[in-house]
Formats: sequence, C-alpha cells, structure tokens
Amino acid sequence: MNVKLRLLSVGVLFFTGQALMAQKKKSDTTTKTKDIEEVVLVGGVKLDPAQKVGSYNTVSKANFESTPFSTVDEVLNGRVAGLNFSSASGDPGSSNMVIIRGVSSLIGTPNPLYVIDGVVLGKGADNAQMMESWNPLASIDPNSIESVSVLKDASATALYGSRGANGVIIIKTKKGKFNQKTKFEFSTETGLQDRAYDKLELMNGDEYIKYGGILMWNSRGMQSGQLTIPTTFGSLADATQYYLDNFIPDTEPIKYNRNYTDWTKQINRKSAVVNTYNFGASGGGENTSFRFGGSYYQNLPLIQAGKFDRISFSSAVDHKASEKLKFGLSASYSNVKRNTYFGGRASANPVTNSIMNSPLRSVFNPDGTYNQAQWGAVTGNDMAYPHPTNNGIETDMSEGFNPVSLLNNSYQKSTINTFLASINMDYQFMKNVSFNSLFGTQAQNMKELQVIGAGHPVYTLMTIPSGKGFLQDARTTIFDWNWSNTFSYRNVFAEKHNLELFAGMEYQNHQYNVLSALSFTANDPRPYFQYTDTQIADSRDYEWTQISYFGRLNYTFENKYTITGQIRRDGNSTLGIEKFGNFWSVGGSWNVKNESFTPALFSTLNFRASYGVLGNIPYADQWGNQYNAYALVNYDSNIGYGGNNGYGYILDPGNPSLTWEEAKHFDVGADIGFFNDRLKFTFDYYNKITDKAIFYARPALETGGPNQYYDNVATISNKGFELVIDATPIQNENFRWSINANGAYSKTMLDKFNYDLYQFRPSDPEAGAGDADNELVALAPGHIFGEYYVVLFAGIAQHDDPTKGIKAGDPLFYTDGSKTDVTNKRTDADPAWMGKSAFPVYNVGITNEFKYKNWSLSFLLSGQFDFYVQNGVHSYTIHDGRFPVRNQINDALYDSWTDAPGAENFGASNPRATVGDPLTGRLESSRFLNKGDHIRLKEMKIAYSFGKLFKESVGINNLTVYLRGTNLLTYVFDKDLDYDPESNSNAWSWLGKGRYWYSSPVLRTVSMGIQIGF
Repeated sequence: MNVKLRLLSVGVLFFTGQALMAQKKKSDTTTKTKDIEEVVLVGGVKLDPAQKVGSYNTVSKANFESTPFSTVDEVLNGRVAGLNFSSASGDPGSSNMVIIRGVSSLIGTPNPLYVIDGVVLGKGADNAQMMESWNPLASIDPNSIESVSVLKDASATALYGSRGANGVIIIKTKKGKFNQKTKFEFSTETGLQDRAYDKLELMNGDEYIKYGGILMWNSRGMQSGQLTIPTTFGSLADATQYYLDNFIPDTEPIKYNRNYTDWTKQINRKSAVVNTYNFGASGGGENTSFRFGGSYYQNLPLIQAGKFDRISFSSAVDHKASEKLKFGLSASYSNVKRNTYFGGRASANPVTNSIMNSPLRSVFNPDGTYNQAQWGAVTGNDMAYPHPTNNGIETDMSEGFNPVSLLNNSYQKSTINTFLASINMDYQFMKNVSFNSLFGTQAQNMKELQVIGAGHPVYTLMTIPSGKGFLQDARTTIFDWNWSNTFSYRNVFAEKHNLELFAGMEYQNHQYNVLSALSFTANDPRPYFQYTDTQIADSRDYEWTQISYFGRLNYTFENKYTITGQIRRDGNSTLGIEKFGNFWSVGGSWNVKNESFTPALFSTLNFRASYGVLGNIPYADQWGNQYNAYALVNYDSNIGYGGNNGYGYILDPGNPSLTWEEAKHFDVGADIGFFNDRLKFTFDYYNKITDKAIFYARPALETGGPNQYYDNVATISNKGFELVIDATPIQNENFRWSINANGAYSKTMLDKFNYDLYQFRPSDPEAGAGDADNELVALAPGHIFGEYYVVLFAGIAQHDDPTKGIKAGDPLFYTDGSKTDVTNKRTDADPAWMGKSAFPVYNVGITNEFKYKNWSLSFLLSGQFDFYVQNGVHSYTIHDGRFPVRNQINDALYDSWTDAPGAENFGASNPRATVGDPLTGRLESSRFLNKGDHIRLKEMKIAYSFGKLFKESVGINNLTVYLRGTNLLTYVFDKDLDYDPESNSNAWSWLGKGRYWYSSPVLRTVSMGIQIGF
C-alpha cells in the first residue's frame, strides 16, 4: 500500500508541476493566495496559519451546506488526513466512530473532543437508553457551520488538557459581518436513497428448496430432533421432496403455490427519501453584526419503522460597545423526533429477521392475521434440529417474531431537545492587555418511548399466553457548562519581536440524570402506565467536574522563528486521591520562506516540531464510571438468604490510586509551497506514547465479590505519517481545476500490559456476543492494538483422512499458528494471532473540483487499506445446516461442498452443510473475517450558477442548481466481502470497530438542490 501512496504523490507532483510550469509562461495575474482563517481556541487563543506550529486541518462551510448527512462527523470522512471514520448504522442519527491518529486508550470511546463556538460538547458518545444508538452531534444543523478545524498534536490540543488527548474538533458556526447590507439565503435539497454497498444476496424460494434437498443428501443417516434422515435417496429430487415433506409444514400455502415471500422487501420502503430546507439572514452595522438561521431536515430511511425529523434554529450576534469592549452571543436550538427499531443480534431486529426467515413462510395467515406461529408448533412434527429455547425444536422464526408484525405493532420513538449557547466578552482594559471571558452551556433532554404489542415476546419476561405487552418510558437530562477566563498580553517590539502571553482558568460541570419506568404487563397499546398492572422504576444521577489552570507563551522573531509553550493543570473529580495533573507542550517553527537565501521557487517553506504530555480520562464522557475511586456497595431488597429479605455486597472495590493517563506526543512537519501555493505539500510525522493507560485489574477474589476494577496498567504507542497535497494545475479566466489529496499511515501497538492475554468473550457463550464482546480480537503486550486472535480456517477437505476422522467436504482448521497441521474439529484448534486488526493502516482521500464559467463539477474519493472486518453474525448468514429451515445467503447453495447428484461442487469455499452442523464450522474462526480494503466515491456534485443574471429583474444575487450523489460507488478488493467495509457495531468502544452487526446499511444518496441568495 505504501507503493500506492508513493505513486499517488509522485503522479500528482509530476502532473501538476508540468501544468503549472506551462501556465507560468503565461500570466499569473488571476492567481490569488488562499486566505486561511485563524483557528480560535479556548480563552481567545488563536492559531496563526502564517506561523504554524501545531498540526491541524480545516474543512470549509461549502462541504456542510445542504448535505444529506444527518451529522457533522460524516462530512469529515475522506477530507482530513489521519482521520478514520466508520458508522454503526445507516439509520440517521446513529453513532459514528471517528479516530484521529489511532486509538490511544483501552476503554471509553476513541472519538475526539467536539467544541462548538466555545461550548465543550463531549466526544459524541452514545448516551441513549433505548435507541439502537444515538449520536449527540445529530442535534446540530450542519448547514449552520462556517468551518470545522481538526486539531491533532500536543501543540494544537494542549489547551484542552485531558479532554483533548484523542484530538479536538472545533466547530465554528456562521456569523454576520459588520457594515454589511442584510443578506438572505435559502436552499433546499431532495434526495432518494438506497444501499451504498449491498452484496448480501439471499436465497430466493427456488434456491432455498434446492438447498434443502442438498442438505438432506449431505445428511443421510443423521438425526434431526427425533427424525432420522434416510441413509439413501434415489436422487436429489427425492431428497428435496423429503425436505419439503418433513421440514416445511403443510399449513403453509407457499409450499404449494410457490408465491415466495421476499422478507427484505416486506420490511423496507421502496425508496428512502431525504429532504432539507435551510434559511438564513445575516448582516450588520458599524457596531453590531448578526445572523439568524433555521433548517428542517427530514429523512425516511430504508427500514419502514425509521424516521428522523430535525428542526433547528441558530443565532449569532456580535457587538462592539467600544473599541476596547466587545461582546458575542451564539445560540441554537434543535428538536429531533426519531423513530428507530431493535438492532444488533436481537431477534426483533427486522434486518436480522428478514435474512433468517424462510421465503416459504407467509406474512399473513389465510384469515388475514399475522403468521406468528412456530412451524414446529403448527405441525407437531419433530422436524429440524433440537434447540433448548424451543422445547427441542429449532424453527425458522421464534413465535411472535414476524418482522412485519413487529414493525407495525411495536415502536421506539424518541424526542430530543437540545439547546446550545455561548456568550463571550473581550475587554482591552489597558494597552496590549485584554481579558476574555466565555461561558458555554449545553442542555439536552431526551424522551424515549418503547411500546411492544402483546404477542411479541421480545424480552424473556414476556410470554404470548399472558396477553400482555411491554411499555418503557425513559427521560434523560444532560446538562453541561464550561466557563473560561483568560488574561492576554500581546505586543510587537522593534517591529521584530512578536510576543503573546496568556493565563487563564476554566471550570467544567457535567450532569446526567435518568428516570425510567417500564412494565411487562401492558394491557393496552396506548403508551400510558395507567394501562399496566405492575411497574418497575429506576433512576440514576451522575455528576463530575473539572477545574483547570492554563498558560501559553508564543514568541515570533522577524516572522521567521516561532516558539510556543503551553502548560495546563487539570483537576478531575472522577480520579482517586491525586485528582490533579500537570500537562504541557513546547513547539517551534522556522519560516524559511522569509529568509533572504530562500530561492524564489518556494512560496511557502515552513518546518515545525512539537512535543508535549497530555492527560486523559477515557471514561469521563460516558456515564456510569464517575465514581471509580470509591468502593461501592449495592443492596438488593428482592433477594435474600434463609428467612431474611435483601442482601448487600461490594459492587466495586474502587481504586483511590487511579490517576491520569499520560499521552506523550512528538510531531514534526513541513509545509512546502510552489507557484504562489498553487502546488503545496504538508508533511507530518508523529509518535504518540500513552503511559498509565487505564484498564481492568483483578482483585483477590472472594465468593460474591467484585472481580475487577480500573487501574493504570498499560502503555500504547501510535506512530504514523500524513501527507496532504493541494494543487491548482489549471487556472485562467474561464477554467479552474483544483486538487486536494491526503494520505495517512497509522499503526497502534500495545507495548505493555498487565495481562499476558485478554480476550473479550461473552459471559454466556450460548447467547452469543453482545455489544461489549468481541470473540475475534484480543489484547497482549507486543501485539497490534485490537489484533485478531482466532482459530485459523484452513479451507475444505478435498479427500477423506481416516487417521484424523476427516471426510471430504469437512471444514478444516489449523491446529495452531504454525499452520503445520489441520483438524476438522474447531474446538481442538488453538487460536492464533493474525497480524491484522480492524483499524486501517492507510487512509486516502482525493478531491477534484473543476469550474468552467458558471459550471462546476467536484468529486471525492476515499479509501481505507490494510485492515480486516468481520461479520458479527456470520453464523446466521451461512450456517452450514445448523438451522435447517432458516434462510441464508445464496453462497450456501452455490459455494458449499456437496456430492449431491447434479449439484456436485468439490471446489467450494464453504464446507458440506449437514443438519445441526456437528463440526461447528459456522462458529468463530478466521472464516468470519474479510479484507476491508476499499475505495469509495464518497461524493460527486455538478452545479450551475446563474450568478447575478436575475439581480436586476427580481433582486436575486445568486441562483445555483445542482445534482449531488453521496456514497455512489464502492469497490472492495475482497470478492467475498458482502457487507459495508465502513461498519462498526457501536461507537462507545473500540471493540465495535469493523464489525457488521446487522444494522441498517450505509446509504447511497442521489439528490437535487437549489440555492438562492438575495
């Protein structure tokens, strides 16, 4: 892959260099140096791009306006070097995982810190109670954004202290301008959506029946429940008829009329629709500027139950009370109404159910009621393989889990109200000395409601005979505020010495309150507890605070040499006895361009380096772990021993010695520009080492006691380099072609660890993995962070080997990592390290924009390389006969070993399917894994601007119409990869990275829009 990056760099350099040299012979009168806006940090500290020391990138407002994406972070995908993106679901509002320069903590979300207009939002962690997932950034209107800056190294992020160890994303919203006539803007966009990447092809009814016949042929003489399959069949047709007679009930009319059910079509809309409407007004006088805006975003995604509506309002006012005193106010409000559904491995997940349900099962019974009964229960036959959850009968669908009925008789509805506001003051009370104060707050109220109709036993405490439904109502209140006060001194001496000094403090307070009530005895579909028999209530209240003192020095000599130093002392209430930590960074840059000896060839030539130590508390932004320093006692009044009710026990031993993680950042970089920066390169190399990483430690175990607590136990290293190329190969009066290409290499290692091996296996293997588990990855010192540690699949046996009990068609597994011997018994094979993880080693993004007169065409290609992804429920999509009446992908028919007459397939990739899958070949192994390498046409847009054509007649300053597509094409390098390579199962832990979890797929959008300015 490094070859690909090298070719990309050399190719762009050669081509653009030749084009620019050719044009230079003409005239550069139309060339203008691109203005780069300063990035404002906490306390009014500004990062001056002309004297750049830290590593950061800025994405402009044009990328966020009228976007079909529901969240800000989705827009950054492919546009920032060193930023890796993946999504938990294509359902709008779902959580995303954004990783900057690798994962540096073992627990907590790997996401960066988000700051909008000075308000510290947190890390986009999922704090929902019932929704499949929730991304707090979905409450922010992307159309209100002016720019987004991504801070990466210690020099750029140090002022955010412990909150910025994963990087910082600063969001600046649009504002008005002083002395500007009021301008009005309106835009709207309408789009249609479908699956961005969909190679998951299920068997249709005919294929399903043919597979059933092959399964019977392969299983001759085997036992299925109390049914013994004949030892011989006269033909494959006889075996197929036997399957129909004994596994498909006579009560199913599809068994005879063959009007098969396409369950995917039954749960999906014919087309998903997304609409956006945006309005803004901005302007200002001599002393006051303003902007007011509003937007409405509506998305009806693929799954019929899904819906996302957001209405939002934003305002910004800046006022100059005098030349020395200035005020600013930014405020926004959004209301989100969202309908979701069960996700993950849940049997009630309509995506999972639509894959597993037999195409021979009808949606409705002949009397018009939903077909809810289990097939075994209908016929009374001992058909299919025994399973403990169904009285010895395994069926295609659990009773009451018809996905169409579930979608129509149960729902998850949520309302999220979010208020963001910041007010700032800047007062120059004496020459060169100023005082800045900023107060920011975020208030978010979520109401989540879940209703499940009677006859759908989604939870184990529900039964069909009871005739009772389920009701849950959860109210979540999140309130955050931060207040910073900073004194600054700025002066220029002798026109050579530019000195800036800052000193300040910041206080943060974060509160999280949940009140929830539920009932398994709902008597009425109306969502009110007066229609239930019994209720269970629960409440949780969390709070944590942080106080910080910081200082910064920035000195520049003759606009050539810059040194900067920052120090911050943070105190955090969630830590042990020592709650404070001291963190710092130093950096410097040399603007060689301003040296007299620098050749005129260079328009930019800047070298920079920085080093710093930042603190981190990885769990702080996720609620439930705010009291780790203390021993916690729990009391349960419902369970007792002997004649006594209730008992108490130690829930968590606590750790009063728990302290900060310390991330040591080293970064060197260079910015090199030619031809008035029409060709510019930005290089960065980084080495980040996180000491005292927090993870689980084991106490001395006692019966009934806690088995783990948090401690500082590990060291993690992140190393990598980044390259950004900006070029304008052609620019004249009528035509302009610009290119932005970014590439990054990143690798994360676990250098030290308190365990020789730590695996993330489910506590109940029979129930399977949950969101907090991942059987395929492990941690060990000296290995790649999150490296796959699995039994290695060795292919399919091509001939019998009586000495090992192997038969042709059996799945084979290497006995260990040496790959010197094989077995057909998966449980006899030892797992081995694969040397790969779910984190891409290489990330690439290339944007091209062409402008010809009033026409423009742009496209963005993104790519991720050298990583593996996993199908989290692979054992269902192709189950090797374990569930004889469940549907599967059509590879089960066309790419599985069989010697059935007329269907022979001896070169298949999948083993011989037999009822019950006695060799358990379907369970966890490297067979689950696929290369995730891919290239995606992330966005393409063609637009025509009428300019000022209508200004005189109707007063319209600008009218632009455009056609846009997102996620248009995806090319994968692994022909067996049938799910989206940018998937993850959750965003609150790195364990979800790269795991497809049967969520709504990532969507492709084709849309049309119009923008009007007057």
